[in-house]
Amino acid sequence: MSFAKKCRLRDEERGTCNYGYNCRYSHELPNTDDKENGLQGAEIYADWRQSLRLVRSVFSTSSDLWTRAIMVLETDCREWQQSLARDLVDDGYDGLKAVKQTIRASMDQGDDVRCLRSAEPFLKVITHPSLLHSLSVDTYLGTIYRFLGGINGEQGIAFLANISRRLTAVFQTKNDHFTSAELIELFSLTVVALHELLHRERKALFDDTLQKLFDTLMALHSQLQQASPAPELSIVFIQLDSLRRMASGAPQLQSQATTAWASMHTGSYSRHARSTFPMDVTAPGGNHDNDFPSISRIQILPTLDEIASEYPEYLPSTDFLQPHHHSDPAQRHLDTAFRLLRYDIFGPLKEVLGSMLSQNVEDANPFKGGKVQGHVYQEAGVQHIYIREKFGLEATISFRRPSQIRNRSLSDQRRWWKESSRLDPGGLICFVSEPSVSGDRSIVFFITTTKNTEHKKDDREKSALVSKDHQPTISVKLASGTEQDLALLCRMHVGKVRGQLIEIPGIIPDTFMPVLKNLQQMAEKHELAFRRWILPNVSDSEAELHPETPPPAYARRPGFQFRLNSITRSGADNLSLDPASQAPDKGVDLARFESCTGLNRSQSQALIAALTREYAMIQGPPGTGKSYVGVQLVRALLAHQVTSSLGPILIICYTNHALDQFLQHLMKEGIEKIIRIGGQSRAEELEGKNLRVVSRTIPKTRVEEKLLGSTYQSLENCFGSAGNSLKQVHQAKKTGPKWDLLKAFLTKEHPQIFRQLRPQDDDGFTRVGGNPFDIWLGKRPAAWGTQEGRPSGNIDSLTRRALADVHALTPRERWVLADDWLARVTESQSARLSGFIDEAKKRRQTINNVHAEVDRRAVEQAHVVGVTTTGLARNISMLRRVEPKVIICEEAAEVMEAHLISAMMPGVEHFIQIGDHRQLRPRIQNYLQFSMETKTGEFYQLDRSQFERRAVGEPALPPLPVAQLTVQFRMRPEISRLIRGIYPDLEDHETVKKLPSVVGMRNNLFWLDHRHPEDHSGGDDSQKTSKTNAWEVEMSAAFVRHLVRQGEYSPTDIALLTPYAGQLQKLRSALSRDFEIFLSDRDRETLALEGLTDDPPEEDEAREVVLEKKQLSQTIRLATVDNFQGEEAKVIIVSLVRSNDSCKVGFLRTENRINVLLSRAQHGMYLIGNSDTYRHVAMWADVQQQLREMEAIGDSVALCCPRHPDTPISCAEPDDFVLHSPEGGCSLTCDQRLERCGHRCEAKCHSTAMHEAFSCCQPCPRIRETCDHQCPGLCGERCRPCVVLMDGVRLPCGHVRDKLECHKTIDLSSIRCSVQVEKEVPGCGHVVAVRCSEDVGSARYRCPTACGVLLKCGHPCPGSCGTCRKEEEGGSVELQHQECKKVCARPRGTCNHLCPKRCHDGEDCEPCANRCEVRCPHSACPVECQKPCAPCIERCTWSCEHRGSCSLPCAAPCDRLPCDERCPQLLPCGHQCPGFCGEECPQSLCQICCTRRDARVDLLEFRTYEEIDLDETPIAVLGCGHFFTGETLDGLVGMNEVYTTDSAGQYNGLKDVSAALARQIPSCPDCKRPIRQFATKRYNRVVNRAVMDETSKRFLVGGRRQLDELSKAFEKALKRKQSQLKTYRFDPDNANARNPFHSTIVEVQANAQRLRKNMDVMHQPAKRLLDAMVTLHRQGNPLDHLQTEMNGLSISEAASGANTNPPYRPVYDQQITLGAYLIELRVFEIFVQDKFNDTRQEKCVASSVLTSGAGGVKLNDFFEACQSLIAEASKAKLPRLVISASLSFAKISQLYSGYRRAHASVIKSPPKGIAIPGDQTETARELLATALELCDGLPDNEELRAPLVAMMRLYEGPKYETVTPEEIEAIKTAMVSGAGGIMTHSGHWYNCANGHPFAIGECGMPMEEARCPECGAHIGGQNHVLVEGATRATQMEGN
Repeated sequence: MSFAKKCRLRDEERGTCNYGYNCRYSHELPNTDDKENGLQGAEIYADWRQSLRLVRSVFSTSSDLWTRAIMVLETDCREWQQSLARDLVDDGYDGLKAVKQTIRASMDQGDDVRCLRSAEPFLKVITHPSLLHSLSVDTYLGTIYRFLGGINGEQGIAFLANISRRLTAVFQTKNDHFTSAELIELFSLTVVALHELLHRERKALFDDTLQKLFDTLMALHSQLQQASPAPELSIVFIQLDSLRRMASGAPQLQSQATTAWASMHTGSYSRHARSTFPMDVTAPGGNHDNDFPSISRIQILPTLDEIASEYPEYLPSTDFLQPHHHSDPAQRHLDTAFRLLRYDIFGPLKEVLGSMLSQNVEDANPFKGGKVQGHVYQEAGVQHIYIREKFGLEATISFRRPSQIRNRSLSDQRRWWKESSRLDPGGLICFVSEPSVSGDRSIVFFITTTKNTEHKKDDREKSALVSKDHQPTISVKLASGTEQDLALLCRMHVGKVRGQLIEIPGIIPDTFMPVLKNLQQMAEKHELAFRRWILPNVSDSEAELHPETPPPAYARRPGFQFRLNSITRSGADNLSLDPASQAPDKGVDLARFESCTGLNRSQSQALIAALTREYAMIQGPPGTGKSYVGVQLVRALLAHQVTSSLGPILIICYTNHALDQFLQHLMKEGIEKIIRIGGQSRAEELEGKNLRVVSRTIPKTRVEEKLLGSTYQSLENCFGSAGNSLKQVHQAKKTGPKWDLLKAFLTKEHPQIFRQLRPQDDDGFTRVGGNPFDIWLGKRPAAWGTQEGRPSGNIDSLTRRALADVHALTPRERWVLADDWLARVTESQSARLSGFIDEAKKRRQTINNVHAEVDRRAVEQAHVVGVTTTGLARNISMLRRVEPKVIICEEAAEVMEAHLISAMMPGVEHFIQIGDHRQLRPRIQNYLQFSMETKTGEFYQLDRSQFERRAVGEPALPPLPVAQLTVQFRMRPEISRLIRGIYPDLEDHETVKKLPSVVGMRNNLFWLDHRHPEDHSGGDDSQKTSKTNAWEVEMSAAFVRHLVRQGEYSPTDIALLTPYAGQLQKLRSALSRDFEIFLSDRDRETLALEGLTDDPPEEDEAREVVLEKKQLSQTIRLATVDNFQGEEAKVIIVSLVRSNDSCKVGFLRTENRINVLLSRAQHGMYLIGNSDTYRHVAMWADVQQQLREMEAIGDSVALCCPRHPDTPISCAEPDDFVLHSPEGGCSLTCDQRLERCGHRCEAKCHSTAMHEAFSCCQPCPRIRETCDHQCPGLCGERCRPCVVLMDGVRLPCGHVRDKLECHKTIDLSSIRCSVQVEKEVPGCGHVVAVRCSEDVGSARYRCPTACGVLLKCGHPCPGSCGTCRKEEEGGSVELQHQECKKVCARPRGTCNHLCPKRCHDGEDCEPCANRCEVRCPHSACPVECQKPCAPCIERCTWSCEHRGSCSLPCAAPCDRLPCDERCPQLLPCGHQCPGFCGEECPQSLCQICCTRRDARVDLLEFRTYEEIDLDETPIAVLGCGHFFTGETLDGLVGMNEVYTTDSAGQYNGLKDVSAALARQIPSCPDCKRPIRQFATKRYNRVVNRAVMDETSKRFLVGGRRQLDELSKAFEKALKRKQSQLKTYRFDPDNANARNPFHSTIVEVQANAQRLRKNMDVMHQPAKRLLDAMVTLHRQGNPLDHLQTEMNGLSISEAASGANTNPPYRPVYDQQITLGAYLIELRVFEIFVQDKFNDTRQEKCVASSVLTSGAGGVKLNDFFEACQSLIAEASKAKLPRLVISASLSFAKISQLYSGYRRAHASVIKSPPKGIAIPGDQTETARELLATALELCDGLPDNEELRAPLVAMMRLYEGPKYETVTPEEIEAIKTAMVSGAGGIMTHSGHWYNCANGHPFAIGECGMPMEEARCPECGAHIGGQNHVLVEGATRATQMEGN
C-alpha cells in the first residue's frame, strides 16, 4: 500500500530531503520491479522446497536447507515466507525431520566452529522477524518450537545450552573464525530462541538445567559487553533478565532487606506520616475458589464462592514500603495494579450480590437505600439458547417490564428503551437465580449482544424489549464461556429457573477485560519495560538513586544526532541536537532554536528534554500548548523513522476525544500516513484512516486465504455440531423427562432399569396401552417446588432400589430419579456443547490471527498510529509484533497506571508522557476507598497516575526530572492570576493581554455570591449522590440568555460548567426550551450512570420551545468540570451548586478539580455560588481574596448595555435580567429605524445582530398588484396571497363558483370545476359521473366501470374497465383482466372440504391437507384427507333383536335391513329411549326431561320435538349433536337408493349398488357436517358406500398425480441428456459401460416401477375390503352377493352389469399402471437407442446390442413388452397409451432393421445363448396403422398423427430424387467453407457402395474405416486405400 509518490530529492545517506517530514512525497527506499521480485522469489522458494523434499537423501545436508530458507525469508514476498512456515510443519514434507537432524548434528559435532556454523542458519530461520512477527503463521511456528523443545522442553534447553557453551568456548579461545559482530549476533539469536521456547513451551521453565543455561548466558553477555560494548547487547540483556526472572519465580522478601530498604528511603515525599514499622507479610490464597497468590490464575469475573466469602478482599498497598508477598518490584507492581483495578470495577457489584445471597429474599431491590446505583429486573428467565451464525452461542433472557413503563403504550416503551442506556450492547449483567429447594442460589454473568425494540413473530432467536404479547427479552452471551457457566446456563434453561437480572451501569467488559488480561500476561512473562525508571530496586545504592536519564537506545549509537530541520519554520535551517552532549540544554543555542522553530523557551527545553531522555515527562499547565509541543515532537521523530528503524510512532490517549484531537492536529501539519485503531472516533477526517478501513486494502496471501477458508469451514462445522447438541437441551426443556431423551442414558448407565422400562420385552413383543416409561412416571406430584413436596433420601439409594424394582418407588421418588436422569443428560449435552464451543473459539482465534496479521502489515506502513489505552491492551499481540520504538502518551496524568502499563512493551526504547498532574487525576469507581484524597485511599492511591508518581516521587523512589511549560496562551491575566499559586512560574503571553472584554458584561471576571440553599434529595435514590441547586439553574439560564442575545458569540464560545451531573441535567432541561444543547459523549455517559433522563415536553410546551429556538438560534455547550479538561471557551459560566450551613464543598474541595474549573475561560468567567460554603477550602479562600482585591465578588452582577454603556444595570435575581435587560441591552427603547420598511424599532434596547433580525410588528402598508384588498399581515412579514372570498365567479366551463379565494381568480383556467356531470368515455362508450374538470379522454384516465367479465375460475373480474382494457399503438384493444383475488372455494373431488387458497385459475387445487374425517366405532383414519383411507376390517357392530346383525366388515355397506322399531331401553331418567332400535341411546334427549323439546326435528311438516309421536317415528341422532325424525333423514340421505321397500314403505330388501356411483357422503341438514359411521349405524349402508367410493377416488387421484410428476421428471431428464451428450464419447474397450445420462434417468425408471407396483390391484382399498369380507364368510357362505356388493365400491370407466368372475379387478387403475409401464418402456427405448447409436458410430462388438441394453433389458424382451402394453391398453380402451407404445416399438424396429443390414454376419451366426429377434418391420407397420386409426377419435388428433405419419414414411423404403445443382452447391458451401471446413485442409468427397456421399478431411485420403450412416455400408479405408466399393464423388468436387 502506498500513501504518496516517491521523492526525487531524497538524500540517500540521511533518508530524507531538505523539506524533512513536511515534504509531500515519500522517502521510502525505491523497490525493484515487483513482478521481477515475485518471479525471483518464486524460484528461490522452489529451490528451497526441492531441498526440503531431499531431506531424506544421503546427499542432502540440513545446513543447506536452512541457508536456502534464509534466502526465502529475506525476499520481499510474504507469500513465500508464509508458505515456508507452512511447509516446514506439513506432514507431506520432512521439515520437522530436518529440525531433528540439525539438533542431533549440533549435539554430536565435535568441532565448536563447525557446530556453530551449522546451527547458525537454523537459529536465523526460527528467529527471523518475518516469522516471529506474522500472526498468520504463529500456529506453524509454535509447532516448530514445540518440536524443538521435545518432552517438557528438555531437548530445546539442551540444544541451546550446547550452543551457549560452544559460543563461550569460541569467544574465550579468541578464534578467528568469528568476528565480534558475528558472535554478538549468534548470542542474540540464542537468547531470542530461548525466549520463544520458554513462552511457547511453559513446562521448560521447570527444567533443572535451565538455571545453569541462564548463568552461562549471563556470563557470556558480561564478557561480550566488556570486549565490545554494543547497544544490541543492552536490549538482549533486558530480554535475558526478564526470562531469568520468569524462570526463577518470586522468592519471599526477606525481612532484613525490607528493613534496610525502609531505613534508606524515608517518607519525605508523602503528605502524611507513614508507618515504618515492619509489618508481617500477608499472602493471598485459599480463602475461596478464586483466591490465589498469582494473579495469572485469578478469574477476572468474580465467582459465586468469592462473592459469598466472608473473608476480606486482599488489597495490597501501592506503597513500596508496605509488605507484599512478591519481593520482585515488577511482580509486586503488576500484582497490585491488577488487584486494585479489579476490585475497583467489581467491588460495588460484589457488594450488591453478596447482600442478595446473604438475605436470600426474592423480589428484593438490592440497590434501594444503598450507595451503589443499578437496575434490577424481576422474574427473569432463560427463554432460549441458540447458535448465532458467525458469533457463536447466545441466549435470550426474559424479564418483567420495568415499573417506569409498565402502563405506557408500546410506542412510549420503545422510545424509553431507545433513549435509555439500560441494557446497551456490551454491558455486563448478572443473572441471580431464585433460591432452590435447598436454599442455594446461582449466578451467571452475561454480556448483552443486541438491543431490539421491535418484535418479530417469525424469529424466535431475536429478542425484543417491547412486545404486545410477551415479556421483554434481551440477547446475551456468556461473559466467561467456561464449561461450568455453560452447564449452569443449560440447567437454568431446562429447569425454567427464574431469578433476577442485575445491571450496574458502566461495567463494560470491553473497556477493562483487555487491560486486566494484559496485566496477567505481563506478570506471567515477567515483562515490564523501563522498570529502572518506574520501580524501586532493593539493590540500589544511595549513589544510584538519582541517575541521569540516558537518551533512547536508538540515539545512543555512535555519531547519532537529531536533525530538526523538519520543525523549523523554513524547513531548510540546519538545526541538530546531540543527545550524548553533557552540556546544559545539550549544547543547543536556545535563542536560535526559538527563532528557527517558533517555540518559546520552555517549549524548546521541553522538546529537547523529551528527545534526549528515554523516559521523558512534559508538564503542560492549562493553555501552555502541550499538544502543540507533542505535534512538533512527532514531526522531529518522523525525520528519523527510516534511518533509525523506529517503526510507526504510537500515540496513546485515555479517551477517544483526546486521541481524535491529537491526530487531527497532526493532519493539519501535513502528516497523512496515520492509522487510527478503534471504532469510537467521532472525527469524520479520521474515518478513512481507521485501521478497519485501511486493512481492507491490504491483500491476503494465498496461505492466508486458504487458512481462512478451511478455518471458516471448520468453524461452521463446530457451530453445526453445537446446534445439534442444543436440540436435546431444547427438547428437555419442552417435554421434561421423556423416554426418547433418557433411553440412551439408561442403556449405558443403568441397563437394568432400562430393561424394566423399555417398550419391548425380552421376546421382542411390544407392550400395548402406552409407553411404559410414561405410565411408570405419571404426572408430576403437587407442591413439587417446596421442600415438603420432595421425598427424603439421596439419589444413590433411590437408584439402588430402582435397580431391584423400579416399580416399587413412590410417584414422588420416581420424579426425583427422572429429574436427576434428565439433569445428567443435560449435563452431558452441555459438556459436548462446551467442547464444540471451545473448538469454535480456537478456530475464531485462528481467523482473528490472520486478520490481525493483515492489520499488522497495514500498521507497519503507517508513520503514526493512534490508539486508546483500552485499544492498546486489546491489540497488544499485534502491536508487539509491530515493535514500535517510540510511544507518546497524551494527557498522561489522566491515565490510570494499570492502563499505562500495557504500553510498557519489550522493545520500546523511547517513552514520552505529556500531561499535567496538577489537573484532574485518573477516574476511579470507588472514590472513598481508593482515592489518594481520602484517608483510606492514601494507602492505595489508585487514582495516582504514573506521571504524578514519578513527577512527585515517593518514599521508595525519588522524582524524575519534568520539563514544565511556563507560558500560557489562553486566559486573560485576571483569570490566570487565580491559578498562579499552583504554577508560580506561569507567564502570560502577550496575546492574552489584548483579549477583548466580554460583551454585555461590566466585569470580565466575577463571583455572584448568594445564600440560596442547595436542593435536598427526595425519595428518588438516583438523586442522592448528585447535588442540585434550583436557584443557580435559573440564574445560569438567565446569564446564558443575556450573553447569547449580544449576538457576538458563536456556539463554541460559551460554555456552562457544573461539578454535578444532577445539576447538569437540570440545566439541560431548563435551557433546552431556548437552545440546542450540546453534551459530550462522556457527559452523556455520566448522566446515564446517574440514571438521569429528561421527560418529553408537553405538546404546547414543545411548540413554544421550537418558536424560541428559532429566535435565539444558538447551541450551548454544557459539561461537568471533569469532562471539560482539555477544552476551552471564550466565556465560562460556572454553577458551583453547593450552598449549605455545614460548609460541605464536595467535589470542589480538591486543588486539581479547582484548577481545571478556573482555567477554562479565555475572555471572561462568571462563578455562581455561596462564598461562605467554599471559604473553608484553602484554594477557594485564596481565590476569593484575589477577587475581593479586584472587586469582582458580590451579591449582584453588573451588566453593560453596548448601546448605552453609561446606563447602570445590576442583577441579583434571575428575574432582574428580564426587568433590566429584556433583550440583552438595557430597559430603554431602541431608537434606531428599521431599514427594510422605515418604521421605528419598537423593541427594547438590543444588540446590532438582534436589530437586524428584528421583524416589524406594524400593519402591512403595501398594496398588491393583483387586487385592491388590504394585506392583513404585519409589516415584517412577507405578503401572502389574497384570501378574500369571492362569489359568483364564472368558470371557463360555464359553471359558477362561490367562495373562491381572490388570488385564485387570477388564472381561472387553473381552477378545477367540481360540479358532477355525466360524460361518455371514448373507446369503451361507458357513461360515467365525474367532475366537470375531469378529462375522460385523457390518456391517463381509467374508466371506473366494473369489468364484470366472468373469469375462467367462475368469479367476476375484480378490475375495472380502465384497468382491463389496454389500447395498443395501432389502435387495437386488448383485454388483460386482473388476477382473481377471491378464495378458490372449489369443492374437492375426493372429500367435502373446500380449497382454502387464493383463486388459482389454470392450476389444479393442491391435495387436501386437512385431517381425514373418516371414523368408525373401532378407530379413526390417521392420515391426511388427500390420502386413501385403509378400510376398517373389524366386524360391524350394528345389530338389534328385530333385524339381527350385519355380517360384513365395518367399512362395507351393511347387509342387514334398518329396524324401524323404537328402542325399548330406558334412559337414566326412567323414560323410554326416543331413538331407533339398535342405535346408541341418547342419554340427554329424553322427550319429557330434556331442554331441547322446541327443536325442529321434522323437516316435512316442520314439527318440533315435543310435537312428534316417537312410537310412530323415532328420532335419529347424528354425530354433530343434531337429531331429526327417521322419516326426515331417511329421505335426505337416500335410503331408497340402497334398500327396497314394500307398499307400506317398510324396508324389505337390499338394492344392487353397483350400477352407479354414490353421491357425496350425506350430511346434517342443519350444520352440513358429514354423517359419521360411528354415530348413526342406521345409515351405514349409505355412508359406507359413499366413503368407499371417496376412498377409491383418492386412490385414483393420488396415482394420477404421481404419474403426472413422473412424466414431468422424464421430460426434464430428456432435456438434460442433450447437454450431457455433448461431452460423452463411447468407450470401445468397455462396450457395456453406462452412458452418463443413464445415471440421471435410472431414478425415473425405478419410480415408475414403484408406482406400478403401488397401484396394483393388491394395494387397492377395495381389494383389502374384499379380502376381509371373504375371510369373514369363508365358512361356507356364498360369495356371489359379496361380489355384487363390491361392484359398487369402485369407479368403473366401463360399466358392466356382470361381475361374476372373481377375483374382482377394477378397470380404472389400469390407466395409471399402464401409464407407469409406458414410462418404463420409454426409458428402455432410450437405453436400446443409445446402444444402437454407439454400435453404429464406433468400432465395438456388434453383438453387444443383443445381449442386454444399458437398462438391463434384452432387445427381444423390449419388443414383447411393447406388444403386451399395446394389447392391455387396447383392452382398457386407452388409445393414447396405444399410440405412444406403438411409436416406441416402431423407432426401435427401424434401428434394428438398419442393424440387421449392417451386421448380417452377427444375425446369421449369433453368440451362443442369444435369441435373435426377427424382422419387426411388418409388425411395426401394422401397429402404426392401427394407431393412426385411433387418432381419428381423439380431439387433438393432428398432434398425435404427425409423429405417426413421419414414422410411416421411414417404413415406406428408400426414395431417391435427383439432386439439383443448386442443392449440391449449397451442400458443398456448407461442408467446405469456414475455419474447419474441408477446403481448409484440402479434403475430398467420396461415395459409398450404395452411392451415398461422404467426405474425408485433412489430406483427403482415408486412414480409418467407418460405416455409412444411411445404409451401413463400409466407408473410409486404411493407409490411403479406399474400402472396396467406395468411389470418388466427382459431382461434389466439380466446379
